[in-house]
Amino acid sequence: MQVDTASPERADEKQAAILNAAFDAFRTYGFRRVSMADIARGAGMSRAAIYLHFKNKEAIFTALVQSYFDQAAVRMAEELAGAATPEAGLRAAFALKVAKPFDALMTSPHGDELMDAKKTVAEDIAAAGEARLRGVIADWLDTAARDGTVTLDGFGSAAQTASVIYEGLHGVVMSATDYDRMLSDLDRLARMFGRALTPG
Repeated sequence: MQVDTASPERADEKQAAILNAAFDAFRTYGFRRVSMADIARGAGMSRAAIYLHFKNKEAIFTALVQSYFDQAAVRMAEELAGAATPEAGLRAAFALKVAKPFDALMTSPHGDELMDAKKTVAEDIAAAGEARLRGVIADWLDTAARDGTVTLDGFGSAAQTASVIYEGLHGVVMSATDYDRMLSDLDRLARMFGRALTPG
């Protein structure tokens, strides 16, 4: 009897290795120049093995974007729900949105190209991911307002307030040219929003 080596756990490990190698390759060479051979070499696999998991580099890039938003949504929700104050929650959530290896993307000479690829290659995934993160903030605001730990007085609904908060976060990230400066600006923005949301 043969042992099934294609278990879900092994498949997940291989996909993770492929995605990690792809991130490094995209960061180093840019989206257009990267080949499946580059990714396979980085993952320590054959090209044929890579094709068992992904049909092309566009599919790999899309999976990277999906993975980023999946992780960010879960971790941001956890930080917001567990924070002692609105300010603390937003500071942690904002920092997680751009946690490492985001710095590696910013310092890549191909960062702009990769951000453009996110809009073209993975446009639907990115749009859904951004909406999901706005939803995480809205859900937190809705729950916190009912609990009395956040005030929405004068700000509109939880969804409206979350949209403004997220657009502020997004604006800082998209205009940033220096990672440390971006972290500092995001922390400042989180403190401003957090204090405004704290009941008097």
